[in-house]
Amino acid sequence: MKNLLPSSLRTAALVIAISMAPAAFAQNADNAAQLLAATGSVRVSNVGPYVSVGTYRVQVSAKLGHPTTTLADGTWLFENFNADASAAAGTLVVNFAGGRVSSLSLATRATVLALRTPQAQPAYAGVAKR
Repeated sequence: MKNLLPSSLRTAALVIAISMAPAAFAQNADNAAQLLAATGSVRVSNVGPYVSVGTYRVQVSAKLGHPTTTLADGTWLFENFNADASAAAGTLVVNFAGGRVSSLSLATRATVLALRTPQAQPAYAGVAKR
């Protein structure tokens, strides 16, 4: 059975927490959008009342549905998320450690593209050591 939150609920459910925004952003009403534009990602404290750091992977799947993309390291990407009370929008990035959410962030397309691009291995990576 596939449990997907309707897009409008997913959009409304995303809450951005910016703990230490630079002083330059503090004067504007939409700190999250400006920080996202300047840095390419912004930390998210929780996605509605459902998903936060420590949530089990299976619970994330039950509440948000299947990710748009799963990266090689197990990171889940959910496209088309918006932050509450902000123009910040992008891809929700969910990192896991030990089967639980270790971090949540909202990322721009450029940041997500960098995450999806495989890192080049050094030429000596396959050489055995003595």
